[in-house]
Amino acid sequence: MHNGKSRYIRRRHNTVIQLLSSGIITLDYVSSSDNVSNPLTKGLVREAVGRSSKRMCLQRRTSHHGGNSI
Repeated sequence: MHNGKSRYIRRRHNTVIQLLSSGIITLDYVSSSDNVSNPLTKGLVREAVGRSSKRMCLQRRTSHHGGNSI
């Protein structure tokens, strides 16, 4: 199928292929359990969110009224 956007998609695809073949960029496989962006893209259990938050160097926010976690 051809539409007005296909030329730009093909150009971007060719650019990515060129960058890969020249070694400027590389692609690495990241398993789902090691993907730190998972909490931003899907629902996870509390433990998985906690692990990902620590890997992203996020800290728990505490309230100024009594010190309880929010």
